Amino acid sequence: MREPQNDPGRSARRFFVAGAALEVAAGVLGLAGLTVCTVAVAALTRHRVARMETPPSELARRHWARARAATSAGMVAWRGVPFGPRTDALLRPRDTARG
Repeated sequence: MREPQNDPGRSARRFFVAGAALEVAAGVLGLAGLTVCTVAVAALTRHRVARMETPPSELARRHWARARAATSAGMVAWRGVPFGPRTDALLRPRDTARG
């Protein structure tokens, strides 16, 4: 009996193992790159916050106060609207001075 010299299953298995090894290597390199980028972004953020004149907590407090004031003003204006049919410019009395 003669044995086949090129077993298709064996060569496919080799390609599969090589592909899996490359995938693992790419995953490790990807995680390393992600770690380096995360550290760089954290360092830049820390540096930027340290250079700010007003701390971020104070800015957040100011903006929150502005948002609350705007909300209150909107609620007061909304409550001041009379109920009933809407009055348009067509229903207003005409200005007789313009002619």
